[in-house]
Amino acid sequence: MGYSHAVSGAAAWVAVTTTVPGFGLAPLDPLGVLTGAAVCAGAALLPDIDHPSSTVASALPGGRVISGVASGLTGGHRKGMHSLVATICILLAAVVLSLASWTPDGWDRPLAIGPAIGAAVCIAVGTKCLRIARSWVLSWIIGIAAAAGLMWWFPDEFAWLPACIGIGYVVHLIGDTLTTGGVPWLWPIMLKRPVVFRRTMLIKRLWPRRGSFALPLLGNAGSWREWLLTTLLTLYAIWGLAAAALALLPG
Repeated sequence: MGYSHAVSGAAAWVAVTTTVPGFGLAPLDPLGVLTGAAVCAGAALLPDIDHPSSTVASALPGGRVISGVASGLTGGHRKGMHSLVATICILLAAVVLSLASWTPDGWDRPLAIGPAIGAAVCIAVGTKCLRIARSWVLSWIIGIAAAAGLMWWFPDEFAWLPACIGIGYVVHLIGDTLTTGGVPWLWPIMLKRPVVFRRTMLIKRLWPRRGSFALPLLGNAGSWREWLLTTLLTLYAIWGLAAAALALLPG
């Protein structure tokens, strides 16, 4: 579901930060919409750091080691990293990272090093998973160049970074909740029986593993329903990002 998660992150950012075609909940300038969509796409893959074969684990130096540690601390794939506890921790980490800066000797303004690092990682992961970049080398070049450009010329754009990472993370959990596997939102509290909203026209009686919540409208991961939703979200994201790109053009 890597591509699906990345697309859902970008689409969610468009929905939140644009008025057309979004809802304008937190409107941003076109540059913030474009760069934030790339960051949110990458952030929407972060919960899968608990799986050694995930896109985000493959992207990071020492990613398999990080994945092993995360998996060991949280109980394995789709356990602790897919919970409200992890969401709060990631959001707090993003806030702390957004405050990290460095002022070189003789400079009159600080460089937003922390936000740039977070943005570079998310953009690199997002562009690779969305197949904008075919190789990790190119995706990292794009991520580092974009983050460096923002840090140098548009440092105020980083104000949205924690919210962007938080939205991407939550969108991932919602996507997994819509599959038969479900998500243990209340981890480390593990219920005796999984909670499944069932018996509707589109949902059969499906019981995911212990402790999870599921509204399996998409069925199993990779189903035709997931493919259909991903296609619609892709078209929606392209619409919003194209509008933002056109708004940047002179005149």
